[in-house]
Amino acid sequence: MRRLTRELRRETCFHEAGHAVAFALGGVPVLKLAVAPEGAESWRTDIRTGRCCSDLWGLCEKADLVFPRPFLRWLGSEGALHPDGQGFDDVLATPVGQAQLDGFSASHRREIRAHVVGLLGGPIAEQMCRGEAHDLHHRTDLGDVARALRLSRLLSARDAFTTALDQAIDALREPQTWNCVVQLAEALERHGELRDGLRALLPPAIPDWPLPDAAHP
Repeated sequence: MRRLTRELRRETCFHEAGHAVAFALGGVPVLKLAVAPEGAESWRTDIRTGRCCSDLWGLCEKADLVFPRPFLRWLGSEGALHPDGQGFDDVLATPVGQAQLDGFSASHRREIRAHVVGLLGGPIAEQMCRGEAHDLHHRTDLGDVARALRLSRLLSARDAFTTALDQAIDALREPQTWNCVVQLAEALERHGELRDGLRALLPPAIPDWPLPDAAHP
């Protein structure tokens, strides 16, 4: 990992704030934000499981998706079983995996959409911080985008990923929402970790958002 400069640390704060705001809009509880100190060359931070996350500069800890065991994979960086999408295609190729997918309720599918949007909120906010054009449709080299793309395969709509990306961009472009991202990023930049009082810095959830593809204009 490269040394964490002041500029890179600020971009990381916006990245984690974008995650948090997008997750909150979708009704996903956000538990903790953290960023490494300026000048760091490595960093670790604890999570609620009692384990440590490493090999990263920032963290947005949120409530996990509940999935059947075949959809979960151990992630050492997060110290937990996690539905990061790796191996989803293999699982869905089996009758058991397909049956489990068919059994997902409408509320569970909405929760999946909320996590997809939340994952995309980080890189979108980072691009906005840099003043860059939004170009994430083919950026599967970015971990959050790759995870969001794999997770969107559990949704029935063929263009579920594009729909989620468009909704995330539209949401973060709203002046009031972007102001939440800026305030949260600046608070994280000052304090290095936000846990107590974090909820007061996040926007309220939008009912029934993100929308399924069929309802999206």
